[in-house]
Amino acid sequence: MSRRIRAALRAGARGAAERPAVFLLAVATMSAGLLVLGAYLLVVANLRGVLARAGADLRLVAFTELHAPANDERVAALAERMRAQEGVGEVVYVSPAQALERLRADLGSDAGVLEGLERNPLPGSFEISPPADVRDPARLRALAAKLEALPGVTEVRWGEPWVEGYAKVVRIAEWVGVGLGAFLLMVLGAIVSSTVRLSLHARADEIQIQRLVGAGGWFVRLPFCLEGALQGMLAAVLALVVLRAAFAAGLPLLGDALSWVLGGRPAVFFGSLESAALIGLGVALGLGGALASLVNLDERG
Repeated sequence: MSRRIRAALRAGARGAAERPAVFLLAVATMSAGLLVLGAYLLVVANLRGVLARAGADLRLVAFTELHAPANDERVAALAERMRAQEGVGEVVYVSPAQALERLRADLGSDAGVLEGLERNPLPGSFEISPPADVRDPARLRALAAKLEALPGVTEVRWGEPWVEGYAKVVRIAEWVGVGLGAFLLMVLGAIVSSTVRLSLHARADEIQIQRLVGAGGWFVRLPFCLEGALQGMLAAVLALVVLRAAFAAGLPLLGDALSWVLGGRPAVFFGSLESAALIGLGVALGLGGALASLVNLDERG
């Protein structure tokens, strides 16, 4: 570590020690903002897992005029033509006999109403799984139209209202996240910037002396940048600790409700990568706020 860096670190630590109330207030305020942002990101991360699993269950159902078993050559040929279409993943054929068995299972104790049927009225169908990048309404609509145009296909259903709702939920979650994140970033950056300005005023004489002895601009700025980065790092660590404690305390109390909301999937906390990213965000915020307040340092003379 160079002598200048060590000197800047000592100056930054001295600045924090000389104004502990201001320093701690800035850390606490930033931590509160990062706590709100972290809680929202934690909710979104858990909901995205639910949405991803729901999206994986999405199927297009192409009904066919073929009342044939799965080993029929015409079924195999039509399945092959479907697989040749862009945006088609797995294709599974459900024969009329299998469809009747599914209906009988769904009816349960009322399955006796099917006993009087003279013939199986249910058509054969193909269940088509689209890849993840095709699960938006526009692309699914186009894929359904292409499948419906194939000879032997009578109708394609893909749960358009559900897919529209699914896509809308994902868009809302993403836009709310962008808006909330941008707002909090501006607020937290302003907090750090104000704190650094207070430090500038308090150390005006020291800065003046440094300039008189020929100190460069970055030599003067570096302690304030390090102080801002330290504030951001401490705030992010504090936010993570509080969020983890709240998560651990709230999980037993809200276990049943969370399990219902998440479709039986257990709630999960941030992994090491997400935690490191939040700490990195705190450091970047502190550093950015400090740099913003030091832009006109030379003009302040």
